[in-house]
Amino acid sequence: MNSDEFEINFTDITLNETDGVFDDTKKIMEKEFPYNKKWALRTDIVISGLNGECYMEAQFNGKGEVYIVDYSPSIGDLFYNPDIQVISMWSQENGWKVPQPHPDLIKENKDFWKYFYDTLIIDSDYFDELYGKRPQLQGEDEDG
Repeated sequence: MNSDEFEINFTDITLNETDGVFDDTKKIMEKEFPYNKKWALRTDIVISGLNGECYMEAQFNGKGEVYIVDYSPSIGDLFYNPDIQVISMWSQENGWKVPQPHPDLIKENKDFWKYFYDTLIIDSDYFDELYGKRPQLQGEDEDG
């Protein structure tokens, strides 16, 4: 998958200003709100690509975590769904952690999200609690 094949747009002004780069977003947020390190940005995301557009709502926070709270896919195929791969790849390339779907979202379509969890495209504390923590990948530290 090539980053030239898709475009990501946010409704949040700060994420747009920083092109979604975690370190730059964190600097702005902690400069604007110097007494509160527990910040979060909630944004709508549109990912446009060869398969059309997908819509997500996500929360980005000061720990670098990304939580997908709503999702409407560009394509219904479980085994060829580039949307989740794109947001995961984009997040990590821009200094964020591997995205996690909200547990309520998982409960709506457990098989869908389990596939992406099993293939290491997403993380999920919910699945970790349900199935046990996945084995660490070689070279991965304790914090992921």
